Amino acid sequence: MRTIRLTLLTCAALAGVLLAAGRPWYAVPLCLFALLALGELSLRALPGIPPEQGLPAARIGMAAIAGLVTLPLVALSLHACGLPVRTTPLVIGETAVALVASAATFFRERRVPATDPHQADPHHADPGTTHRGGLPSQRSARSTNPSSASPASASPASASPYAEISRETGHDSAGEGPRRGGFWRTGVAVLIPVIVALGVGGMAARIYEAAPRPSEPGYLSVALGGWAAGIEAPVTVPGRGLAVPVRVTSSGIGDVTTTVRLRVGGRVVAAKRVTVAADTVRSFTVRVPAVPQDGCLHPVNISVGRMSAGFYARGPVTVRTRTAAFSRSGAKC
Repeated sequence: MRTIRLTLLTCAALAGVLLAAGRPWYAVPLCLFALLALGELSLRALPGIPPEQGLPAARIGMAAIAGLVTLPLVALSLHACGLPVRTTPLVIGETAVALVASAATFFRERRVPATDPHQADPHHADPGTTHRGGLPSQRSARSTNPSSASPASASPASASPYAEISRETGHDSAGEGPRRGGFWRTGVAVLIPVIVALGVGGMAARIYEAAPRPSEPGYLSVALGGWAAGIEAPVTVPGRGLAVPVRVTSSGIGDVTTTVRLRVGGRVVAAKRVTVAADTVRSFTVRVPAVPQDGCLHPVNISVGRMSAGFYARGPVTVRTRTAAFSRSGAKC
C-alpha cells in the first residue's frame, strides 16, 4: 500500500475513534487498526532494508509493536506538558506522530534511488545479486565485491561453499580475522536504542517525580462510638432518655468550631457548639430525649456539617403502647 493511502487510513481511523467515544465495540477495532497503520508508517520511516524486502509475517508483528509503543510515549508527553491524558489529546498526539512518520517516509523514499522492479523481486533477480541476510557490513561487503556480481565471473575458490561460509561470517579466504568495522557498527546499532530508552525513561521519571501533585482535601467526620458503634437494630429509648457516645474526627484541616445537631424524626431537638483541634479525634456524649410511645420507629440523626450518623429508635413498650399499636396495625406510622 502506498504511503499516502496508509496515512489517510490512519487519520480516518483516528477520527473514527473520536466519533465512537462511549461505544467500545466500534472504538476498540478502530483504535487497533490505527495503531497498526501507525506502526507500519513508523517502520517505513526507519532507515535500513526497504519495506518491500521484509518478512510479511514478522513485519505485521513489528508494526503492531511499533504502533502500541507510540501510545505510552504520547501519554508521557502529554503529562510532561501538563495536558490531561484523555481521548481527544491522545488522538491529536497520535495524529501528529502519524504525520511526522509520513513526512519521514516521503523523505526516505525520495533519497532512495528507484530500482528495477525485476531486481527488487527475488523471483526475477539474478542469483548472484539476490539479497541475503546478515550484518550491515556483510551486506555491504557482498554488494561491493565484484566476484559476487555474477556466477560467470566468479573464481572456483570464491564459488566453493567454504568461501561462501567465510563471506557470511565476515572472514576472507586468506585467513584474516573478522572485520572490526562490522563489530563497531553492530555495537553502535545495539547501544543507540539502549541509550535512547534510558534517556527517555530517566527524563520521564524525573518529570513525574517533579510534577506538582494536588494535596489531599481535609475532612471532618462524625461516627457513633462506644456501644453505639455496634447498633444493628432499632434501639429502645427509655423515658429518661438515652446517652449516645459520638466521635468527631478532624484530618487535614486546622482547628475548627462546628455545631453538632441532634434530629429526631427530622426535627432538630438539640444543638451544641464544639471545637475540634487539627488532626485529632474528640469524643463526647449526646443525650437523646424520650421518643413518643406510639410503637413506631423514629430516625435519630447526629450531624456535623454535611456528615451525619444515626439509627432508629422507639419508645418503651407498655400495655398502652401495645394497645395503640394493635388498634393502628393497618395504619401507617
